[in-house]
Parts: sequence; structure tokens; C-alpha cells
Amino acid sequence: MIVWVILGVIPAVAAFSQEIEGFPGRSDHIINVDGVDRQFIVYQPAGLYSLPMPVVFMFHGTGGNGEKFYNISGWKEKADKEGLIAVFPSALTYCIEENGRKRNTTKWNEGKLDGYACPGQVHYDDVLFFREMVRFLQKNYPVDAGRIYASGFSNGGNFVSRLTLEASDILAATSIMAGFLQDTSFRAVSLIPSCLAIGDENIAKKTGKLPPWGEEALETPVLYRRVMDMVDALELDSVYRYEGTDSLLCYVFKGEEPRNEFRFYLIRDLPHRYPNGKNHSMVIADLFWDFFRQYRKE
Repeated sequence: MIVWVILGVIPAVAAFSQEIEGFPGRSDHIINVDGVDRQFIVYQPAGLYSLPMPVVFMFHGTGGNGEKFYNISGWKEKADKEGLIAVFPSALTYCIEENGRKRNTTKWNEGKLDGYACPGQVHYDDVLFFREMVRFLQKNYPVDAGRIYASGFSNGGNFVSRLTLEASDILAATSIMAGFLQDTSFRAVSLIPSCLAIGDENIAKKTGKLPPWGEEALETPVLYRRVMDMVDALELDSVYRYEGTDSLLCYVFKGEEPRNEFRFYLIRDLPHRYPNGKNHSMVIADLFWDFFRQYRKE
């Protein structure tokens, strides 16, 4: 059972009607999925009401929420500049146990939750949540169904890796920041373009040293394994095209379908962050939107 509610615009009501309309600016929404209220923020640029617009979902990392990434990701600003609808969902809170310590925190069900969630909890279906958000948006906002995209950071990036495969019937392309495919048994519904970025300082935190700066950076075992997991899942050739600058390395993997590809970016002097021009010189939303805008779901 799915119940839709709009908050902050009209009094909260349950509704299935198509009479609910999206509003320019920020709107806070709740939909009930599998008996649980799920929250997300929608930002629609002012002055744009009826023309079909692309949609970008931004999935936060562990401990975050939609509010945080509404404020810091850069996608709200990108929405104003490019005329897109930006969506900021919030994950559910779970008890998790890592390194012998238990805590309550938000997590997306990216395929690894069984390994660290405290026993006795229901692990909710976030892929279904995504699909229901899309259905809600298509009924209530001027959505271009051929241009729906998803981006994610950290645990949210792990989840977007899953969506790249299991929601590829909806998505035109995806982008992942500092997250990886957690379960290689997931299978793609269809093959779509995707890109992954991570900072070299983030890798150094895991390995104890910075990767070499240049094409050989991909030979770093932790990077190569994770990148190739996605290359294999998307059925792409392991041979890549390489481009590099002093601040950004790029590896492009292609498949038989000319428009299908996977890009891996390594960003210099970046720790575990979603770069927004303030916490790093790069605004990753700019790079990811340039990638997204090439692709439309036919």
C-alpha cells in the first residue's frame, strides 16, 4: 500500500489523486511504502511549471539525510541553472554493528546491510522506495521520463551502484561519489551509462599511501577491483581510454552499444567528501551533470 502526502505546501493528507501538483521551490513529501513513512525533498526551479524536466535524485551517505544534501550537494543550485528537478531522499535509521560497536544511524539498503545490521530488524526495500518516488513525481511534477538520473555519496553511492543495475529500466544514467557495488550478484535489467569518482586522499586513508598520479593509478588493487566489478556488471570491455590532468584522471570503458559506457574519475587532494566548491575546488554536480546530459532513455 502506497500513501502519498505533501508537507509544507498544503495540510498533510493521504492521496492517490492526480490533483496534487508540484510547486516551484522546495516541497517536502512523505510516501508510505510497505507500511513505513518515507521522506524526500523535491526542488523545482521557480518559473518552470509545465515543460517536461529532467530529474536528478541525490542519495546521501551514512548518517546523513535529504536535508543535509539539499544544502551541501550543489544539486539545488544546478537545478536553478539547468532547469531540472532535484530530489533529496532520506534513508531509514537502523541499529548497525561495526568494529564491535553498535550505533543507530541512517543507511541505504545497498546489498550489504545483512552483514552489519543488528539482528531482528526489518531491512526495507529502498529500490522499491525509489520506484515509488518516481511514480509520485510522474503524477505530480512535469517529469521528462526519458531523463531520470541518480547520484549518490558513500553509502548512497553504494546504493546508486545497485540502482544502476536493478532500476536501469527507469534510469537514463547514474553517477557515484566514493561508493561501490556491494553485491556482484545483482544483475542489470538493462545496460545504462554510469560514472564513479573518488578522491586520492580517500584511497590513501584505506591503503596507507596515495595512489600514483597518472594512468598507473588504476593499478592500485583496491581501485582496480572495485572499478572492474562495475565494468563487469555493465558488460563492458576491460580496455579503456585514458585522459589525465594535474587534478583529474579519467578512464572510459565502452561496450558494444556505442552509447553505453562507464567512467572512473580519480580526483586529486580530495578526502571522503562530495565536493561542492567549498569543501574542495571541484563542484562534482557540474561534472556529473555534464555526464548525465549526454544520455536519454529511449
